[in-house]
Amino acid sequence: MEPIRILLVEDVELDAELTERELKRTNLNYVSKRVEEESDFIDLLKSFKPDIILADHSLPNFDGVTALKITKEKCPETPFIFVSGKIGEDFAVEMLKEGATDYVLKSNLPKLGHAVQRALKEFNEQVELKFAQEALLESENKYRTLFEKNKHPIIVFDDKGNFTDSNEAALMFMETNKEHLLTKNLSDVILYSDDVETIGSEEFWNKKDNLEVTFEIKGKLKILELTLTPVYLNTETIVFGVGTDITKRKIDEEKILNSLKEKELLLREIHHRVKNNLQIISTLLTLQSSQNNNVNVDDLYRESQNRIQSISLIHENLYHSKDLANINFEIYAKGLIMDLFDSYGMDSQKVRLNLDIDNITMGIETAIPCGLIINELVSNSLKHGFSDFKTGEVNVKLHRIQDGKFSLVISDTGRPFPENINLVNNETLGLELIKNLVNQLDAQLKFDRDKKEFNIIFKELEYKERI
Repeated sequence: MEPIRILLVEDVELDAELTERELKRTNLNYVSKRVEEESDFIDLLKSFKPDIILADHSLPNFDGVTALKITKEKCPETPFIFVSGKIGEDFAVEMLKEGATDYVLKSNLPKLGHAVQRALKEFNEQVELKFAQEALLESENKYRTLFEKNKHPIIVFDDKGNFTDSNEAALMFMETNKEHLLTKNLSDVILYSDDVETIGSEEFWNKKDNLEVTFEIKGKLKILELTLTPVYLNTETIVFGVGTDITKRKIDEEKILNSLKEKELLLREIHHRVKNNLQIISTLLTLQSSQNNNVNVDDLYRESQNRIQSISLIHENLYHSKDLANINFEIYAKGLIMDLFDSYGMDSQKVRLNLDIDNITMGIETAIPCGLIINELVSNSLKHGFSDFKTGEVNVKLHRIQDGKFSLVISDTGRPFPENINLVNNETLGLELIKNLVNQLDAQLKFDRDKKEFNIIFKELEYKERI
């Protein structure tokens, strides 16, 4: 620890020795220098840089009052103690007012050590306090700058919602000045928020989500997303709200939402019109078939109608679906097969339909060829398998299997396939269509003649962009 630097302003050498003797008795670690002239005093203030000054009141060519004035001018924080033989009470009070730290009479020198220690202690405390105040001021300036220069609107309010502060970005957002804002409550400027009525409640402070508030500012609606942070200071609660102006984002979201609604309505209308057009074609085929007496031609008309109906049903399901891209295939397949039963006049009490279909949604790209395959195979079962077999079963199974694939299995217990029919090389329209549809699905077709079972393994087709 460095010794304390003591500057003595004393013309009597004996008095100086007595002073130092008293200082040594207090075990002070110090070094000292003595001056008698003003010029020497000024020089030592610069070179010696004393920690404390002990000055006699009156010297032949210099005096303590002048020394005090010079000290307050050159180094105002340095402790200054008068050590004098004679000093009146009024003078002592006046010098204390002028900035002297203390005074000690030479007739009471034992008091000097304590006075010096106390003066140095107070000086150190003042230095520490000054450093703390400067650090606090620096910190406050730094955070005030961060607060004011932040590009995000920041508002500060109490637990009742009364504004207590804001940064420049918040004032720009609300198009007002701070004086006016500080007279307002949060509820005064918010047009709408689910949470504004709960300000100050436990529910409000426990809210973890951002607070989205709508302001009406000079006839314009602005939306601010606020992140709230309550700070508890003794019995006072201060809330910091850091905001993001999401007005443009909300406007863009509304435009996108409206656009999606328009496209959804348009898509529903397209599905509805496609279904209606297919129904018109089916009706025209019905009218045409009623003018024909050829049974074989009637069968062709019916098969064409059923194929059209299988496609029409998909568009009808999509029209009524919330999801315009996918249909519930179980509902679709059941409706399709029941229409085929009606078309071929099958009694469901005698020819039983067994459906085992997983809860599967399927896109239109896959649903149409898959539906047409079901139409062809079930039609074939009803038309040829039960023409003279009046009882039996038609089985349709669709399950998810490994690797994201589906297994469609269709079989019946009707009349067996003729031995002379070759499914691979058969050129009938129905079987040729099945092979084309299987290729379209990029599927595998397996046929078990003994079980009369068709098994098609396929994956969901990805949407192909149209040119």
